[in-house]
Amino acid sequence: MTLLPLRREGLFCFSTISVISVIFVLNFKDMLYTADVYQYLLDEIRSDSRGLSVEPSEFNRLIRLVNQEIYDQRIGDFETDLENMDSLGWFKVHNYGIDLTAGIGTLPTNYYQVIGKPRILDGTTTRRVDIVTEFEYGVREDDYLTGNSATYPYCRIGGINGSGQLQIRVSPTTTTKIWIDYLKTLTVPFLDYMINDTTLVRTDFAETATLQSVPTGYTYRDGTVGGAAVTITSLTKNLKWDDGDLSLILTKLVNRVAKELPDELLLQTSAIEQAKSEEE
Repeated sequence: MTLLPLRREGLFCFSTISVISVIFVLNFKDMLYTADVYQYLLDEIRSDSRGLSVEPSEFNRLIRLVNQEIYDQRIGDFETDLENMDSLGWFKVHNYGIDLTAGIGTLPTNYYQVIGKPRILDGTTTRRVDIVTEFEYGVREDDYLTGNSATYPYCRIGGINGSGQLQIRVSPTTTTKIWIDYLKTLTVPFLDYMINDTTLVRTDFAETATLQSVPTGYTYRDGTVGGAAVTITSLTKNLKWDDGDLSLILTKLVNRVAKELPDELLLQTSAIEQAKSEEE
């Protein structure tokens, strides 16, 4: 279907040099569609007067960097306020159980960082597990009074298994299961699309597992020529942030674009806007 122009602060967000259509599948609310963010970016850098200043391929490269930068920034300010808690809420996994063999278990494949204190069961009693450094582990093990016990367990994160997955090591080693809360790794945002061979109009694919048709007269992003039986798996991935993060995402994108385009005014303006967004 054809995407209707979106409004932002009273302005149409589409470029005047191109007409864009997009295929939507609504999965859940409070996420940012990658296609929308791209259109907002073009509007911010006045694409109507410059032409298509940022191609989709360049946008895909930049949005990946900005996405990770914001994630690291949010983690650096972890739960210092309610806004931070809301922003990171999409990435939290609670009460994840890990089976242990000789006190060693494998962290989930989407593990990024532990939050809070892990737990074990001592009979029917829940015990909080201290996370210690390698140095502290050695000090505790050498001291009779602080050595591991089911009442005062501790753990370390480190080492990998045969598949290259990160491990958790729990003391006492007789512990058979541990539960953790953690932050997931980021999904890398990506905008997938096809181009009309005649009009050069771009059609964006939604994030969906359903095979998408590339009809005759279109060419897929990787050069695949469309046809009656040509289908592709959409690689589009949306950003797991909400509307409250949109301003910061855009200012960081514009800042990176300005560094690559010879535009000192755009660079200065974006730097000022980014500082404002980070203070809010």
